[in-house]
Amino acid sequence: MNGEMFPFGPAHMVPFFRRLKRRIVATVALLVGGLAGIVLYLAFLAGRFPWYQNLAVVLVTLILVPTIVVVMWVVWGFSAARKFHRAFWYDDFP
Repeated sequence: MNGEMFPFGPAHMVPFFRRLKRRIVATVALLVGGLAGIVLYLAFLAGRFPWYQNLAVVLVTLILVPTIVVVMWVVWGFSAARKFHRAFWYDDFP
C-alpha cells in the first residue's frame, strides 16, 4: 500500500464506526419515514387534490429520499477512502 496505513485498534476505530452507525440509523429512518409519509399522505390528504398532484407528491418523495441517502453514503465513502489512503482499484487481483 502507498502512504500511511490505517491505524488499527479499538481506540482508533471508535469514531469510524460511530459515524458508520449514525449513517445506518439515518438511512433506515429516512427510508421508513419516507414510506410512512407517502402512506399517511395518501391516506389523509390525497382526496383533496387531483390525481396528477398526488402522483407528483409521491414521485418527488420517491426521488428525494433515495437521493439524500445516496449523497450521505457517497460523502461517507470518500471520507473512508481518505482514511484508508487508497481505493479498491489499487488491489492486485490474481
